[in-house]
Amino acid sequence: MRRTAVLILISMVALCAFAAFGAGAQQPPFDARSYTAYQRNALRSKFPDVLLLTQDNKQKHFYGDLIKDKIVVIQFMFANCDGLCPRTTPNLARVQRELNKRAPGKVTFLSITVDPTRDTPQALKEYASHFKIQPGWYFLTGKQENVDLVRRKLGVYDPEDQKVEHMNVLTIGNEAQGKWLAMEALAKPDDITQTVLRVVGGPKVAQR
Repeated sequence: MRRTAVLILISMVALCAFAAFGAGAQQPPFDARSYTAYQRNALRSKFPDVLLLTQDNKQKHFYGDLIKDKIVVIQFMFANCDGLCPRTTPNLARVQRELNKRAPGKVTFLSITVDPTRDTPQALKEYASHFKIQPGWYFLTGKQENVDLVRRKLGVYDPEDQKVEHMNVLTIGNEAQGKWLAMEALAKPDDITQTVLRVVGGPKVAQR
């Protein structure tokens, strides 16, 4: 049942996002009067700018510091998860290493805990240390209401508080260009990497 719900969520988000992706790809360069500009601004209005804390106990505004004008891969997790998290995080670590070879410094990874009461910055720092993550990856916690607001706005909030319901969903986006999609977090690292590179776009992406 949970897997079905996750797959439905991915399909719904991906359908809407790919429509925006395709429309944006065919538009001319930024024009304040264009539909693309309108779409970007509409998307930006959906992101809350709540304060979160990194694994280094530094305050970051979710939109202003972590999302705006960035290419992001967003994962939801919690440190004491014994199900999907121990598989999805190392899967993403492999993706990060590959992306840093092929599009160095272009992609930011955000892992947001759904259990902020227990997942303090120190707990997240210890958790992150197990996966040999590279710079550009933030493990985030904060007030419960702030985390819940982020989850609702990204469409991964479960009102029944089933923490594992969202764990197999990645949100991938290029905020500046209004490109957003979702895919399975346990997809093959190569598939995730190729998807992120499509979102990155541009002629300067390094090739193998």
